[in-house]
Amino acid sequence: MAAFQYTVLRDGARREGVIEAESERAAAERLRADGGRVVALSPAPAGAVPQSSSSPRWVEVIADRLLIRSHSVELTLRQLGSLLRSGVPILTALTALARTSPPRLSLALTRTAGVIREGKSFSKALTLHLPGIDRVTLGLLSVGEANGTLDSMAVHAAGLKERARKTREQILQAFSYPAVVMLVAMGVGAYMVKSVFPVVMKFIASSRRATEMPLPTRMVIGLDAFLSTYGIYVLIAPFALAVLIIALRASERTGEMVDRVALRLPLLGGAFKFHANSMWCLTLGSLLASGLDVLAAVDLVRDTMSNRFYAVQFDRVRVMLREGSSLSKCIEATELQRLTPLAHTLVSVSEEGGHMDASLLEVARFSEDQLNRRVALLSKLVEPAMFVFVGGFVGLVYFGFFMAVLTATQSAR
Repeated sequence: MAAFQYTVLRDGARREGVIEAESERAAAERLRADGGRVVALSPAPAGAVPQSSSSPRWVEVIADRLLIRSHSVELTLRQLGSLLRSGVPILTALTALARTSPPRLSLALTRTAGVIREGKSFSKALTLHLPGIDRVTLGLLSVGEANGTLDSMAVHAAGLKERARKTREQILQAFSYPAVVMLVAMGVGAYMVKSVFPVVMKFIASSRRATEMPLPTRMVIGLDAFLSTYGIYVLIAPFALAVLIIALRASERTGEMVDRVALRLPLLGGAFKFHANSMWCLTLGSLLASGLDVLAAVDLVRDTMSNRFYAVQFDRVRVMLREGSSLSKCIEATELQRLTPLAHTLVSVSEEGGHMDASLLEVARFSEDQLNRRVALLSKLVEPAMFVFVGGFVGLVYFGFFMAVLTATQSAR
């Protein structure tokens, strides 16, 4: 690659630097793709160091995942597939989609088109300018480019992302309302214990001793004393637990332990298991249906598994596949047989007769149905449990308050 020194006007400011590109024309197109108007462009002197106006890659990845909504990427992939199927050239399609996409996604598509003009593939260009995109989507698009089915692979990748997003949204929706109810109840109860009840305690302290008060009142007094001493720890405990779990999951070994324990939790463990089963069967089945070989598909599945315990199992599957074992034998030799017995059965049968991709997609649909039922069950159980807890907590405080007033009234007679 050659180096070129440039002067551009961008956002009303004049900027200078050095850029690497295949040719002067390619350098100009990249600068325009970045939103600049080229004022001057010429070969750079020997020894000039190319400068990059982009942020560090980890910053770009975080920004992509925060600022580019999954739904926008799904819609763009579907529209891209439709345009390509209609015979529209990919550069024309990307340019058209950039005009109607959100700002950051529009910039990424514009830059992607510029890189494609330099001769790079679509999937490679996306890796450079949309680093937050997942590897499975890139794998499907790469396969589509190789065998001439990029239109169908783009639509297929969009469908895969949509199903994963809807599953996440369903799980979050099931637990968001109970969590809000619990936080509000704890706030109201804490206010009553710390602000309302002490006034009553001072009023009755002179007439009767605390040990002579009714049991509900003594319970609330004990709760008040506990919160006075340990209230700050109770408040930060959920956040500390969340931070601890995130820190443990950051490590490969401890993350596997945390996710293994999560799979054994009552009620919740089943939801985690069905979600993981749905995702790996859906992803692997989709990759195999696209024409990817088993080992390459398993590599992608392993790298996209959010559950580290499952990821470790796929590490073992990869090793055994390289040694020549069949996929069914690999599943049988790992915890995947216990976690996904239906997948083992169907894969064993379909390996001989073919259509292994269809079998895995069928397991994915079954796991999704089981996950939906489990989430619905959890929602039905959690909401009443929250109301019982909230009602019991607030009721105890009110009853203790009432009994304290009644005791004080009787003592005054």
